[in-house]
Amino acid sequence: MATADDTGRAGVHGVGLLVHRELEWKFREQHESDTGIDAIIEVASAGKATGRLIAVQIKAGPSWFREPSRSERGWVFRAQKRLLDYWLNHDLPVLVVLYDEASRVAYWQHVSTTHVAVTGSGFRMTIPASQQLDHSAAARLSELTGSPIAAPMPSALARLRDALGADHPETLAAAHEVAFKLNEAGEHEAALDFGKDTLSRRQRVFGADHPDTLVTAHNLVFTLNDLGDHEAARKLAEDTLARRRRVLGHDDFRTLRTAEALVSTLYQLGDFDTARSLGEDTLTRRRTTLGEDHPETVGLARLLITILAQMGNRSALRGTAQQALMATRRKLGSDHPHTLLTAHNLVFTLNDLGDHEAARKLAEDTLARRRRVLGRDDFRTLRTAEALVSTLYQLGDFDTARALGEDTLTRRRTTLGEEHPETTGLAAFLATIPADHT
Repeated sequence: MATADDTGRAGVHGVGLLVHRELEWKFREQHESDTGIDAIIEVASAGKATGRLIAVQIKAGPSWFREPSRSERGWVFRAQKRLLDYWLNHDLPVLVVLYDEASRVAYWQHVSTTHVAVTGSGFRMTIPASQQLDHSAAARLSELTGSPIAAPMPSALARLRDALGADHPETLAAAHEVAFKLNEAGEHEAALDFGKDTLSRRQRVFGADHPDTLVTAHNLVFTLNDLGDHEAARKLAEDTLARRRRVLGHDDFRTLRTAEALVSTLYQLGDFDTARSLGEDTLTRRRTTLGEDHPETVGLARLLITILAQMGNRSALRGTAQQALMATRRKLGSDHPHTLLTAHNLVFTLNDLGDHEAARKLAEDTLARRRRVLGRDDFRTLRTAEALVSTLYQLGDFDTARALGEDTLTRRRTTLGEEHPETTGLAAFLATIPADHT
């Protein structure tokens, strides 16, 4: 049986791996105990340290996920006020990171006065489920270090060009960062100009197959798609994927990211057959290398389900969704929260396919498990209850739908309040259920 120390060590190791692999930043564990800081993250640009640091407190284990937030999807973190005072007065921005060892996913929140509520001798803070510690968090985390997404970068780049020359590796790394941050900020035209220029220079200086060149090419695919130039994005993605497969291998996580970018591009072009074929191959490799529950695996599975729905391929759509559920059950067990989320989502897929009876059976099983595992008033339990109400309505079982719906509405009013969108939405739906004329 794992001890608390074992779980804590697994959390530090898991978060360190995510920082290295997802963000491609530096991670330094702090070995002094009970200081309130477990590690220091250093922002890196194209593999080079920048000196911009973030302090991190890491919490791992199921106990940290037991209290869901009522204000948003996520979990409530509680600690003593003396720890809050230490963090708020720290020279570095401080993150609290919750690590789920089963799914190998981490969630973060910045410790600031806007995010915390003092409660007597302690405080609480929501760790949002939407803030996963992966590559999508890079821009926001970088901002915490005092480096805005785009504005200061061009002047810094100009200074580097004057001092080192436009083709110097450090200058090219800065130019790459400018292109990335401009695109993240929605300045796609400017990002395109920087991205094309940087790609051309890196191809000339490093060669077309150099990893740094391929990173720039990969990012440029997203800029082209954001600008609606899907055909140009397709050509660049196909070339980049071929090179990454040759240089990095078919199963490298960077290769698979470019494959997914090409799948998305093909989908936007309406080439569903090619998108499906590449998507299924990429999904299989992601499941093998990252695991069934990794965010990138789950995200790609959702994209593939969307493609299958567009193709009208009901059998394949249902099979993909059910395969994801079975794999999650095998890995985590039928009652694990992530398994129950997958089952909950499959209820909607089955209803969309018109198989309301199968949806009913799955919704009833999932509701019973969520009630037992999470409690009857947990927001996730109530969402599954509402899904079952909708399924019963589609089956014409209005009496059962109304009874469950009224119970669910009462619980929503108590836990979320009268004005919460999920409360008002359910109330509006219940008003459409035909009255009992028996």
